[in-house]
Amino acid sequence: MQLTTYHRFLLFIAVALVALSCGQSLPSGCPPTCDKANLRGRDLTHVDLSNAKLTGVNLSGSELQFVNLHNADLSGSDLHNAHLVGANLSGVNLRGANLTGANLTQAILDDADLSGADLTLATLTGVDLTKNVTLTAVILNKARLIGVKLWGVNLKGAQLAGSDLRGANLVGADLSGANLGDRSNKQGAILRGADLRGVRLSGANLSYADLTGTDISRAQMDGATTYLTEFGGANLTKTNLTGSKLSFTTLSGVKLEGANLTSVRLLGVLLNGAVLKGANMQQIEFSPLQYDLSKQPIAGVDLRGMDYDQTTQWPAGYSPPESAAGEDK
Repeated sequence: MQLTTYHRFLLFIAVALVALSCGQSLPSGCPPTCDKANLRGRDLTHVDLSNAKLTGVNLSGSELQFVNLHNADLSGSDLHNAHLVGANLSGVNLRGANLTGANLTQAILDDADLSGADLTLATLTGVDLTKNVTLTAVILNKARLIGVKLWGVNLKGAQLAGSDLRGANLVGADLSGANLGDRSNKQGAILRGADLRGVRLSGANLSYADLTGTDISRAQMDGATTYLTEFGGANLTKTNLTGSKLSFTTLSGVKLEGANLTSVRLLGVLLNGAVLKGANMQQIEFSPLQYDLSKQPIAGVDLRGMDYDQTTQWPAGYSPPESAAGEDK
Protein backbone atom coordinates (compact mmCIF):
# COMPACT_ATOMS: atom_id res chain seq x y z
CA MET A 1 0.00 0.00 0.00
CA GLN A 2 1.45 3.35 -1.09
CA LEU A 3 1.28 6.33 1.24
CA THR A 4 -0.49 9.41 -0.07
CA THR A 5 1.01 12.84 0.35
CA TYR A 6 -1.48 13.47 3.14
CA HIS A 7 -0.48 10.30 5.02
CA ARG A 8 3.20 11.16 4.62
CA PHE A 9 2.49 14.57 6.11
CA LEU A 10 0.71 13.03 9.12
CA LEU A 11 3.58 10.59 9.64
CA PHE A 12 6.10 13.45 9.51
CA ILE A 13 4.13 15.42 12.12
CA ALA A 14 3.90 12.37 14.40
CA VAL A 15 7.64 11.71 14.21
CA ALA A 16 8.38 15.37 14.83
CA LEU A 17 6.16 15.43 17.90
CA VAL A 18 7.81 12.32 19.33
CA ALA A 19 11.25 13.80 18.75
CA LEU A 20 10.18 17.09 20.33
CA SER A 21 8.74 15.36 23.40
CA CYS A 22 11.93 13.31 23.82
CA GLY A 23 14.02 16.44 23.57
CA GLN A 24 11.94 18.08 26.27
CA SER A 25 12.13 15.10 28.65
CA LEU A 26 15.17 16.59 30.35
CA PRO A 27 16.38 20.20 30.40
CA SER A 28 19.69 21.22 28.84
CA GLY A 29 22.66 20.07 30.90
CA CYS A 30 20.62 17.44 32.74
CA PRO A 31 22.20 15.07 33.45
CA PRO A 32 24.48 15.53 35.23
CA THR A 33 23.19 18.79 36.78
CA CYS A 34 19.43 18.85 37.29
CA ASP A 35 19.09 20.76 40.57
CA LYS A 36 15.59 22.05 41.30
CA ALA A 37 14.40 21.10 37.83
CA ASN A 38 10.66 20.70 37.32
CA LEU A 39 10.26 17.21 35.90
CA ARG A 40 6.79 16.66 37.25
CA GLY A 41 4.84 13.97 35.43
CA ARG A 42 7.65 13.20 32.97
CA ASP A 43 8.12 9.73 31.46
CA LEU A 44 11.73 8.82 32.23
CA THR A 45 11.36 5.06 31.98
CA HIS A 46 14.75 3.34 31.53
CA VAL A 47 16.57 6.72 31.46
CA ASP A 48 20.15 6.73 32.81
CA LEU A 49 20.45 9.34 35.58
CA SER A 50 23.31 7.70 37.44
CA ASN A 51 25.50 10.14 39.41
CA ALA A 52 23.14 13.00 38.52
CA LYS A 53 22.65 15.92 40.86
CA LEU A 54 18.91 16.15 41.42
CA THR A 55 18.66 18.00 44.73
CA GLY A 56 15.29 19.63 45.26
CA VAL A 57 14.00 18.39 41.90
CA ASN A 58 10.26 17.93 41.33
CA LEU A 59 9.60 14.41 40.03
CA SER A 60 6.13 14.05 41.49
CA GLY A 61 3.92 11.70 39.52
CA SER A 62 6.77 10.85 37.13
CA GLU A 63 7.18 7.51 35.38
CA LEU A 64 10.53 6.22 36.60
CA GLN A 65 10.21 2.50 36.05
CA PHE A 66 13.60 0.84 35.72
CA VAL A 67 15.35 4.22 35.73
CA ASN A 68 19.04 4.15 36.68
CA LEU A 69 19.63 6.51 39.61
CA HIS A 70 22.76 4.83 40.92
CA ASN A 71 24.67 7.23 43.22
CA ALA A 72 22.36 10.12 42.29
CA ASP A 73 21.71 12.95 44.77
CA LEU A 74 17.95 13.34 45.29
CA SER A 75 18.10 14.93 48.73
CA GLY A 76 15.09 17.13 49.41
CA SER A 77 13.45 16.08 46.16
CA ASP A 78 9.71 15.68 45.57
CA LEU A 79 8.88 12.17 44.37
CA HIS A 80 5.38 11.82 45.71
CA ASN A 81 3.22 9.43 43.66
CA ALA A 82 6.21 8.65 41.44
CA HIS A 83 6.41 5.18 39.85
CA LEU A 84 9.81 3.68 40.66
CA VAL A 85 9.05 0.02 39.99
CA GLY A 86 12.30 -1.88 39.44
CA ALA A 87 14.37 1.32 39.61
CA ASN A 88 18.06 1.17 40.43
CA LEU A 89 18.39 3.34 43.53
CA SER A 90 21.64 1.87 44.77
CA GLY A 91 23.81 4.43 46.54
CA VAL A 92 21.19 7.13 46.04
CA ASN A 93 20.87 10.04 48.47
CA LEU A 94 17.20 10.49 49.39
CA ARG A 95 17.69 12.35 52.66
CA GLY A 96 14.55 14.33 53.48
CA ALA A 97 12.90 13.39 50.18
CA ASN A 98 9.13 13.28 49.76
CA LEU A 99 8.17 9.80 48.57
CA THR A 100 4.59 9.76 49.83
CA GLY A 101 2.46 7.42 47.76
CA ALA A 102 5.43 6.38 45.60
CA ASN A 103 5.63 2.86 44.19
CA LEU A 104 9.05 1.29 44.79
CA THR A 105 8.07 -2.34 44.18
CA GLN A 106 11.19 -4.44 43.51
CA ALA A 107 13.40 -1.34 43.50
CA ILE A 108 17.11 -1.79 44.30
CA LEU A 109 18.12 0.25 47.36
CA ASP A 110 21.56 -1.13 48.25
CA ASP A 111 23.65 1.49 50.13
CA ALA A 112 20.85 4.08 49.77
CA ASP A 113 20.34 6.84 52.35
CA LEU A 114 16.67 7.44 53.24
CA SER A 115 17.30 9.37 56.46
CA GLY A 116 14.27 11.50 57.28
CA ALA A 117 12.55 10.56 54.02
CA ASP A 118 8.75 10.48 54.04
CA LEU A 119 7.37 7.25 52.56
CA THR A 120 3.85 7.54 53.93
CA LEU A 121 1.49 5.36 51.84
CA ALA A 122 4.44 4.22 49.70
CA THR A 123 4.62 0.67 48.30
CA LEU A 124 7.84 -1.28 48.86
CA THR A 125 6.63 -4.81 48.20
CA GLY A 126 9.48 -7.27 47.84
CA VAL A 127 12.20 -4.69 48.53
CA ASP A 128 15.45 -5.70 50.26
CA LEU A 129 16.42 -3.11 52.89
CA THR A 130 19.16 -5.18 54.50
CA LYS A 131 22.07 -4.08 52.30
CA ASN A 132 23.49 -1.08 54.15
CA VAL A 133 20.36 1.06 53.74
CA THR A 134 20.23 4.06 56.10
CA LEU A 135 16.72 4.48 57.55
CA THR A 136 17.33 6.92 60.41
CA ALA A 137 14.08 8.70 61.39
CA VAL A 138 12.37 7.43 58.23
CA ILE A 139 8.58 7.86 57.99
CA LEU A 140 6.75 4.74 56.81
CA ASN A 141 3.25 5.39 58.12
CA LYS A 142 0.62 3.36 56.21
CA ALA A 143 3.34 2.07 53.89
CA ARG A 144 2.87 -1.27 52.14
CA LEU A 145 5.82 -3.39 53.23
CA ILE A 146 4.52 -6.89 52.58
CA GLY A 147 7.34 -9.42 52.36
CA VAL A 148 10.06 -6.78 52.77
CA LYS A 149 13.47 -7.96 53.97
CA LEU A 150 14.35 -6.04 57.12
CA TRP A 151 16.46 -8.43 59.16
CA GLY A 152 19.09 -6.71 61.27
CA VAL A 153 18.02 -3.29 59.98
CA ASN A 154 18.30 -0.17 62.17
CA LEU A 155 14.83 1.38 62.42
CA LYS A 156 15.31 3.28 65.67
CA GLY A 157 12.64 5.93 66.07
CA ALA A 158 11.00 5.03 62.74
CA GLN A 159 7.36 5.95 62.13
CA LEU A 160 5.41 2.82 61.11
CA ALA A 161 1.86 3.51 62.29
CA GLY A 162 -0.67 1.76 60.06
CA SER A 163 2.04 0.14 57.91
CA ASP A 164 1.42 -3.30 56.41
CA LEU A 165 4.29 -5.60 57.36
CA ARG A 166 2.58 -8.94 56.87
CA GLY A 167 5.13 -11.68 56.28
CA ALA A 168 8.06 -9.28 56.63
CA ASN A 169 11.38 -10.57 57.96
CA LEU A 170 12.50 -8.39 60.87
CA VAL A 171 14.76 -10.89 62.64
CA GLY A 172 17.24 -9.00 64.84
CA ALA A 173 16.05 -5.59 63.63
CA ASP A 174 16.29 -2.60 65.98
CA LEU A 175 12.99 -0.73 66.37
CA SER A 176 13.82 0.88 69.71
CA GLY A 177 11.57 3.87 70.25
CA ALA A 178 9.77 3.21 66.98
CA ASN A 179 6.15 4.26 66.63
CA LEU A 180 4.04 1.39 65.29
CA GLY A 181 0.71 2.77 66.44
CA ASP A 182 -1.30 5.97 66.40
CA ARG A 183 -3.90 6.24 69.16
CA SER A 184 -5.34 9.46 67.78
CA ASN A 185 -6.22 7.80 64.45
CA LYS A 186 -6.67 4.31 65.94
CA GLN A 187 -4.21 2.81 63.48
CA GLY A 188 -1.49 0.29 64.19
CA ALA A 189 1.01 -1.66 62.14
CA ILE A 190 -0.13 -5.00 60.71
CA LEU A 191 2.50 -7.62 61.51
CA ARG A 192 0.56 -10.84 61.09
CA GLY A 193 2.89 -13.67 60.18
CA ALA A 194 5.97 -11.45 60.38
CA ASP A 195 9.20 -12.89 61.75
CA LEU A 196 10.26 -10.77 64.74
CA ARG A 197 12.64 -13.17 66.46
CA GLY A 198 15.24 -11.31 68.47
CA VAL A 199 13.87 -7.94 67.45
CA ARG A 200 14.51 -4.93 69.68
CA LEU A 201 11.33 -3.02 70.55
CA SER A 202 12.56 -1.27 73.69
CA GLY A 203 10.37 1.75 74.38
CA ALA A 204 8.39 1.20 71.18
CA ASN A 205 4.74 2.20 70.81
CA LEU A 206 2.64 -0.76 69.64
CA SER A 207 -0.81 0.77 70.10
CA TYR A 208 -3.47 -0.83 67.86
CA ALA A 209 -0.82 -3.08 66.26
CA ASP A 210 -1.84 -6.53 65.05
CA LEU A 211 0.76 -9.17 65.95
CA THR A 212 -1.57 -12.15 65.81
CA GLY A 213 0.37 -15.39 65.39
CA THR A 214 3.68 -13.53 65.16
CA ASP A 215 6.98 -15.03 66.33
CA ILE A 216 8.52 -12.49 68.75
CA SER A 217 10.60 -14.95 70.71
CA ARG A 218 13.77 -13.75 72.46
CA ALA A 219 12.83 -10.14 71.66
CA GLN A 220 13.60 -7.07 73.78
CA MET A 221 10.35 -5.28 74.57
CA ASP A 222 11.34 -3.59 77.81
CA GLY A 223 9.49 -0.33 78.34
CA ALA A 224 7.22 -0.93 75.34
CA THR A 225 3.65 0.39 75.32
CA THR A 226 0.59 -1.40 73.98
CA TYR A 227 -3.01 -0.26 73.72
CA LEU A 228 -5.73 -2.40 72.12
CA THR A 229 -2.89 -4.47 70.68
CA GLU A 230 -3.50 -8.01 69.40
CA PHE A 231 -0.98 -10.74 70.31
CA GLY A 232 -3.37 -13.71 70.11
CA GLY A 233 -1.43 -16.94 69.50
CA ALA A 234 1.91 -15.12 69.26
CA ASN A 235 5.18 -16.65 70.43
CA LEU A 236 6.91 -14.50 73.07
CA THR A 237 9.10 -17.26 74.49
CA LYS A 238 12.03 -15.80 76.48
CA THR A 239 11.04 -12.27 75.49
CA ASN A 240 11.99 -9.44 77.84
CA LEU A 241 8.94 -7.31 78.71
CA THR A 242 10.40 -5.69 81.82
CA GLY A 243 8.64 -2.46 82.75
CA SER A 244 6.36 -2.47 79.72
CA LYS A 245 2.82 -1.11 79.91
CA LEU A 246 0.12 -3.34 78.44
CA SER A 247 -3.34 -1.77 78.27
CA PHE A 248 -6.49 -3.46 76.92
CA THR A 249 -4.25 -5.94 75.17
CA THR A 250 -5.06 -9.46 73.97
CA LEU A 251 -2.49 -12.08 74.98
CA SER A 252 -4.86 -15.05 74.77
CA GLY A 253 -3.05 -18.29 74.01
CA VAL A 254 0.31 -16.54 73.85
CA LYS A 255 3.50 -18.50 74.59
CA LEU A 256 5.38 -16.69 77.36
CA GLU A 257 7.61 -19.53 78.48
CA GLY A 258 10.73 -18.17 80.15
CA ALA A 259 9.62 -14.60 79.46
CA ASN A 260 10.54 -11.77 81.81
CA LEU A 261 7.46 -9.79 82.84
CA THR A 262 8.99 -8.15 85.91
CA SER A 263 7.20 -4.89 86.83
CA VAL A 264 4.93 -5.09 83.79
CA ARG A 265 1.79 -2.94 84.16
CA LEU A 266 -1.35 -4.81 83.14
CA LEU A 267 -4.64 -3.00 82.56
CA GLY A 268 -7.60 -4.81 81.02
CA VAL A 269 -5.35 -7.57 79.66
CA LEU A 270 -6.53 -10.98 78.42
CA LEU A 271 -4.00 -13.65 79.44
CA ASN A 272 -6.43 -16.54 79.29
CA GLY A 273 -4.90 -19.70 77.91
CA ALA A 274 -1.37 -18.24 77.96
CA VAL A 275 1.60 -20.54 78.55
CA LEU A 276 3.68 -19.13 81.41
CA LYS A 277 6.04 -21.95 82.32
CA GLY A 278 9.28 -20.53 83.66
CA ALA A 279 8.03 -16.95 83.25
CA ASN A 280 9.07 -14.27 85.72
CA MET A 281 5.90 -12.53 86.91
CA GLN A 282 7.36 -10.78 89.94
CA GLN A 283 6.35 -7.26 90.95
CA ILE A 284 3.12 -7.42 88.96
CA GLU A 285 -0.17 -6.34 90.46
CA PHE A 286 -2.96 -8.74 89.52
CA SER A 287 -6.62 -7.84 89.96
CA PRO A 288 -9.75 -9.56 88.62
CA LEU A 289 -10.82 -8.54 85.13
CA GLN A 290 -13.59 -5.93 85.15
CA TYR A 291 -15.95 -5.17 82.28
CA ASP A 292 -18.00 -2.14 81.31
CA LEU A 293 -21.68 -2.34 80.33
CA SER A 294 -20.76 -3.34 76.77
CA LYS A 295 -18.70 -6.24 78.17
CA GLN A 296 -15.39 -4.69 77.18
CA PRO A 297 -12.48 -5.18 79.63
CA ILE A 298 -11.67 -2.00 81.52
CA ALA A 299 -9.41 -3.21 84.33
CA GLY A 300 -7.71 -6.24 85.78
CA VAL A 301 -6.37 -9.36 84.10
CA ASP A 302 -8.06 -12.50 82.79
CA LEU A 303 -5.91 -15.44 83.94
CA ARG A 304 -8.33 -18.28 83.20
CA GLY A 305 -6.88 -21.40 81.65
CA MET A 306 -3.23 -20.38 82.12
CA ASP A 307 -0.63 -23.10 81.80
CA TYR A 308 2.24 -22.75 84.29
CA ASP A 309 4.44 -24.91 86.52
CA GLN A 310 6.65 -24.74 89.60
CA THR A 311 9.26 -22.71 87.70
CA THR A 312 6.86 -19.81 87.15
CA GLN A 313 7.75 -16.91 89.46
CA TRP A 314 4.78 -15.04 90.97
CA PRO A 315 4.61 -11.81 93.00
CA ALA A 316 5.22 -12.29 96.72
CA GLY A 317 2.05 -13.41 98.51
CA TYR A 318 0.07 -13.97 95.31
CA SER A 319 -1.93 -17.18 94.88
CA PRO A 320 -2.53 -17.82 91.18
CA PRO A 321 -5.53 -19.76 89.89
CA GLU A 322 -5.07 -23.45 89.21
CA SER A 323 -2.97 -24.21 86.16
CA ALA A 324 -4.80 -25.56 83.13
CA ALA A 325 -2.27 -28.38 83.08
CA GLY A 326 -3.08 -29.21 86.70
CA GLU A 327 0.55 -28.94 87.79
CA ASP A 328 1.78 -27.78 91.15
CA LYS A 329 1.81 -24.10 91.79
